[in-house]
Amino acid sequence: MTQNETSMEDEQEMEHAPPEAEKEPEEKTDAERAAEYLEGWKRSQADYQNLQKETQQRLQHINKFATEQFLQELLPMVDHFKYALAGIPAEDRDNAWAKGIEYIQQNFMNILKAHGAEPIDTVGKPFDATKHEAIEEVEGDGKQKSGTVAEEVSTGFTLNGKVIQVARVKVVK
Repeated sequence: MTQNETSMEDEQEMEHAPPEAEKEPEEKTDAERAAEYLEGWKRSQADYQNLQKETQQRLQHINKFATEQFLQELLPMVDHFKYALAGIPAEDRDNAWAKGIEYIQQNFMNILKAHGAEPIDTVGKPFDATKHEAIEEVEGDGKQKSGTVAEEVSTGFTLNGKVIQVARVKVVK
């Protein structure tokens, strides 16, 4: 072999030989591998538990407010019942059909409450723009302070503490 061929072979061997820093580390002991696997398993378990908690919270939030749009479509019925009952003459209030309307209204309100919808208490309370919509200012009777709600025109509702329909009210000047 010539000197040129020998140096080429040496170069090729050097290319294929791993450098000192890249040599494979010594084999891990079984205990080290077991500890590594255990740590990985613990991290996976923690991640899975966090995912379960997050998913449960999301489902609770969705369930809590999933019926909001449907309830908003039903809420005008509360005022319709109120107007219907107000339109019954005093002499007819003891009739069976009038009592039936009252019973249906009460059942309807119970169903709304069972689903988390609560009416907003308004009359005699201070005006709150987050819960009330003032449609008119009226003269007070002397007993009411300025800025208090004198009359409720349309019932407002909250769903699980969130206002989903503001109450339309008349406010004392």
